[in-house]
Amino acid sequence: MRTGGVIGTMLAAAVLAGCGAAGPTVPEWTDGMCTAVRSFVQTAGDAPRSGPAPGEQVQAVAAYLDRTTGALDRTLGDLDRLGPAPVDDGETVSDGLAGGLGEIRSAFSSARSRVAALDPDDPAAVERDLPGALEPVARLGSTAGPLAMVTGHPVLGPAFRASAACGELTRSSEQIRSRSAPNTPDAVAPDGAAGEGGGG
Repeated sequence: MRTGGVIGTMLAAAVLAGCGAAGPTVPEWTDGMCTAVRSFVQTAGDAPRSGPAPGEQVQAVAAYLDRTTGALDRTLGDLDRLGPAPVDDGETVSDGLAGGLGEIRSAFSSARSRVAALDPDDPAAVERDLPGALEPVARLGSTAGPLAMVTGHPVLGPAFRASAACGELTRSSEQIRSRSAPNTPDAVAPDGAAGEGGGG
């Protein structure tokens, strides 16, 4: 009897554990996704600040690129832990989102390497070559943003527009575009977020 009771308890615990293992709902996943992406967007929107000396400008931009690349790594990690979107084509949506953000990360990483190669003690070279060093990030402005797969989705799109977290992401993106800060390309605000806010 005692053995049977132990087995029954174990089976019940296993069944309950299985029930509790369900993934996030569509609103929960959408909130989590927007929270993860907003963290990067807010970091990327904090433009580099420096003194007028070319060496100071190089150091400020390099530190900015370090911050944004690190923030994007954390965003990608958060999205990986969140898992696929809970919709029929969730794997495709999540892979596309991660892939698009990965391309943004590659652009920031490439720009960081180019900026690191500049000689801060050569003012003429810095003035001449800094815009070109940032070109990989500037080029992102002509590409489709990764959030377009979410905002245009028949299930996830309405959830995005109803989400307070996604509304915050939208407002952060719009603030970046409206500031037009030097050395902060529009590309840091993923296309597809603007105008797609929720309440909150």
